[in-house]
Amino acid sequence: MAFSPTDLETRPDRLVATARDLANETGSSAFTVAQVTERSELSLKAFYQCFRGKDELLLALLTEDSRIGAEVLAARIGNRTGDEAVHAYVIELFDMLSLPGAIGYAGVLVREYLRLVEHHQAELQVALQPLHDLLARNLTTADPDLDARTMFGVLLGGVHELVVGRARKPRELAEYLYRFCSRGVLGQ
Repeated sequence: MAFSPTDLETRPDRLVATARDLANETGSSAFTVAQVTERSELSLKAFYQCFRGKDELLLALLTEDSRIGAEVLAARIGNRTGDEAVHAYVIELFDMLSLPGAIGYAGVLVREYLRLVEHHQAELQVALQPLHDLLARNLTTADPDLDARTMFGVLLGGVHELVVGRARKPRELAEYLYRFCSRGVLGQ
């Protein structure tokens, strides 16, 4: 069977889409490369032509979903700026967890974050850059980029609590985390 160049170009997208589907079903990255290839109807050879391993697939998934998430989040923040935009970022980030497909992304991110930071720090930073940039552009601190990364790490802790079921009220948790971060980062 011959494949066109277009078939070869779409393989990574198919694998990422399949990983997303499996993440949404499990709420985590508790799936194997074999499950991804079987579900996407691609061979292991095709997988390894696209990705060096599961971590690279997860990073591709996080990259794509972070970009999409940042676009949705920016639309939800709208034309607010400054502290108002930072508050909206936090509240809307937690509200977005109820959107279809969001819990799979969140599950992968919060369960894999520390491991990926340890082994793939630069790649993970690139993957999450759209979300960091959206937050940083509304911080009026001495180092908005560092403050956005720090604040995002705190918010991930809250998302983790929701994903694993230790917190049940997303809006209440978001408000608490905003107050906490605004004191530490914004000095309010």
